[in-house]
Amino acid sequence: MQKEYIFRFQGTKEDFFSIFPRPPYNGSTFFLDDYIVKIVDDEVHFGVERCGHSGGNWFISKITETDGQIEFKGNLVYIGPDPEDTRTKVQKVFDKIGEILACILILPILLIMMLYKAIEWCIRKVIKRPNKKPKNTEEKLYEMMETRLGCVRIP
Repeated sequence: MQKEYIFRFQGTKEDFFSIFPRPPYNGSTFFLDDYIVKIVDDEVHFGVERCGHSGGNWFISKITETDGQIEFKGNLVYIGPDPEDTRTKVQKVFDKIGEILACILILPILLIMMLYKAIEWCIRKVIKRPNKKPKNTEEKLYEMMETRLGCVRIP
């Protein structure tokens, strides 16, 4: 049995939908930061969490408006990718050949990059020049606040 979730919004549907950049209509999809909101008939689908490449958890809720409030009542549902592969065998073979060719073409580039890194490491060892150390979190914070935002550090 799935757990049912209930949320209330103090205001009308118009107040709620005024959050979005344009007036919603049936089938509208909106992006709010890391979330997706889709309006379908008298339901609102909230994309809560991305799971994998093309699936995710959605809060699918019915809208009920009473006394100047909106109530969202619904469940969390996992909506995944379409499991059915509609490619023919010939298309699958061509896709596999393409992947193999891409790997063959990329391999020399990777080997050249690894050779460059090895030569760079040897030169640094010979001239005794240390590698640059990456900044830690605190140093990055100070740089951002002082240099970029013009703040002053108080000890």
